[in-house]
Amino acid sequence: MLLVRGDWPRPGTWWLPGGGQQAGETLAACAEREVFEETGVRVKAEGLVVVREYIQANHPDGHLMLSGAGHRVDAMFRCRIVREPTVLGGPAQDSVQLGVEWVALDEIAGLRTLPPCLPAVITDALAAGSGRGAVYLGDTYA
Repeated sequence: MLLVRGDWPRPGTWWLPGGGQQAGETLAACAEREVFEETGVRVKAEGLVVVREYIQANHPDGHLMLSGAGHRVDAMFRCRIVREPTVLGGPAQDSVQLGVEWVALDEIAGLRTLPPCLPAVITDALAAGSGRGAVYLGDTYA
């Protein structure tokens, strides 16, 4: 699994590459662009796996959003690698990003992830396979 690591919102946190959708951009195109910008890896988004919302006000123990928006919607895609650079690292990394790494699937459960439910989401998506439609998790943090 291709993950970004940083010290936000706590030291040693890992998350999927991603970010804000631009006007006129599809969700799939946004995922492809964001993965490239943060990691240098070119991907093709092939299937929506999970949609998750995070409404900051509903989760007092959750993290504050860097953008200050207070509400975000995450669309997680299954992607195929089109081209991988010799050295990972994209041209427009997030300010809180310290690195990007390929992490073995069996190691993800032991990491501090954002959102905290990411290891369970990944495990569930892999177990279901590519034939299942997208899952809507609703407003969740844990």
